[in-house]
Amino acid sequence: MPRRESPLDPGDGSLLRFAGDLRALRERAGSPPYRQLALRAHCSAASLSVAAGGRRLPSLAVTLAYVQACGGDVREWRHRWQLLAAELAAEAAARRRALDVGRAPYPGAAAFEAVDADRFFGREALLDRLVSVLAERRLVIVTGPSGAGKSSLVRAGLLTRLGWSPGVAAGAGNGNGDGPGDGAERPRTGDGVPVALLTPGERPMEAYALALARLGQPAARATRDPSGPTAGDPVLVVDQGEQLRTRCRDAAERVRFLDALVALAACAPERPPAGPAGAERAGCRVVLVIRSDQSGPLLAEHPGLAEAARHAVVPVGRPAPVELRRAITEPALRAGCTVEGALLAVLISTAAYQPGGLSLVSAALAATWRRRSGNALTLAGFQATGGFEGALARAAETLYDGLEIADRMLVRTVFLRLGAELLDGGPSGAGGGAAAAVALGGGPTAGGDGTAGEVAGGDEGARTPLWRAEFDGPGVPEILERLVRARLVVVDRDTVELSHYALPHAWPRLREWLVEGRGASGELRGLTAAARGWAGAGRDPELLYRGARLEQLMRRVADGELAATGIERAFLAASARAATADRRRAQRQQLTVAGVAAASGALLALAGGSRIRRAWRW
Repeated sequence: MPRRESPLDPGDGSLLRFAGDLRALRERAGSPPYRQLALRAHCSAASLSVAAGGRRLPSLAVTLAYVQACGGDVREWRHRWQLLAAELAAEAAARRRALDVGRAPYPGAAAFEAVDADRFFGREALLDRLVSVLAERRLVIVTGPSGAGKSSLVRAGLLTRLGWSPGVAAGAGNGNGDGPGDGAERPRTGDGVPVALLTPGERPMEAYALALARLGQPAARATRDPSGPTAGDPVLVVDQGEQLRTRCRDAAERVRFLDALVALAACAPERPPAGPAGAERAGCRVVLVIRSDQSGPLLAEHPGLAEAARHAVVPVGRPAPVELRRAITEPALRAGCTVEGALLAVLISTAAYQPGGLSLVSAALAATWRRRSGNALTLAGFQATGGFEGALARAAETLYDGLEIADRMLVRTVFLRLGAELLDGGPSGAGGGAAAAVALGGGPTAGGDGTAGEVAGGDEGARTPLWRAEFDGPGVPEILERLVRARLVVVDRDTVELSHYALPHAWPRLREWLVEGRGASGELRGLTAAARGWAGAGRDPELLYRGARLEQLMRRVADGELAATGIERAFLAASARAATADRRRAQRQQLTVAGVAAASGALLALAGGSRIRRAWRW
């Protein structure tokens, strides 16, 4: 009696279903033993048994021999085998790509870390300048717009130049993709100077105390090297300094933190401060990395910091094309790969026009790396990932899916205000047709290569940033920060703009919002322009709204259809007060006219009565 087959492993995968159907075909043929089936199929019994085992895909020849021996439809099973083989190959490629992520020469949208120093290129001149300034000054501020590469410059550039040993301290990671978590990382000395890295978070003084404690540990002590870039002084790096304003809600603690930084940088090596850790703190240099939209308010809030950092501000802007070329090609060369010329041209030309182009290029290259052709990163692979549009849509939808309902409404408000600038070419109105075509998906996309941003990028009239003051509604600044961290929005000093102007075309949800809100966007732009003009004219009452226009806007704002900013709300409130005053004035005028009319009527009646009496006397 033949031995029964072992049951298939539980599961409903494609390979298991394929094997189960082969067994069912054999059962319909009368369940012949594999020895007998092998004689019919002219194939070994072991091969036929393995084909129905469900552990691996049999060859096409074995599969067709099995089916023919059981009287099945050979053509149908050939088609099934081909589909299953393609599906399993795709799954294997996905697994290989997942393994490749850890070895990819590009970090994606995240910042470069110290462990990425061997693939950090293109910023050598800027890094030399930063090191030179740090050698001359004890407190240095690194500032620039979001997405400009400030953290990468400091982490993968400066820390490595100072001798920071690659590695991440325990507890790093703040869960938002921006780098280390709140607190300080353990200093790494290597052959260089002691260095501590911290991000302020909600409690900056706790992170500061932890950093100082670690700098004071014996492992962090190093022999002073007067010839080094910092003369052997320990270095405290404060990354993402904007958190002092965006996350720390205690203004007093923020001031104490900045006081401590200034005092730490002011300590001369020959005059260490009193205290048990004084020797370790002596001569410490400070690098404060802060976003440009928050640097001005922070320096205004703390004059001591502004004085200490005078002539020691290193601005970080968009990389030049030659820097972008090195940032793209050198990491690939180190990994034994090349970048196709057509892809290189697309990446450089697009990133040169987009405010958040640097992180988008890195994200697109990381995805293209997983779809490389042999050892080449190609334009076809870039297009297969969806290009910049695909990266933008994935990032935007991922962020949106993780929001609460109330926050989703705020995200819609922010994007409607930003996207409205693309519908009609912004306030200037120049070139609005092309921008609207790109925004609504009706225009060209540079041959369908995923570079729609090039079309919008050349349309300067559609690239007018909005003022930061337009995003001061309740809860809006917090949502704006999340969009900045997701690299969907770029803030720079007093302005806000989309990181890439293909976003309305790339993200179907935003495109739908813009189409649905076209009328509201027009009213909002008109209200914004009127409010700005009113404020610029010294709040001239003659420029206020009145009548049906005011009533309609007030109703739409109250219903939540329009999200008014501070200046817009002030404009509407002043218009409402002026309209109320006008109505009261009109009512008083009506009452006055009515009173005068009544008095005139009474006088006329008296005069008429006198004439009648005189006539009777006659």
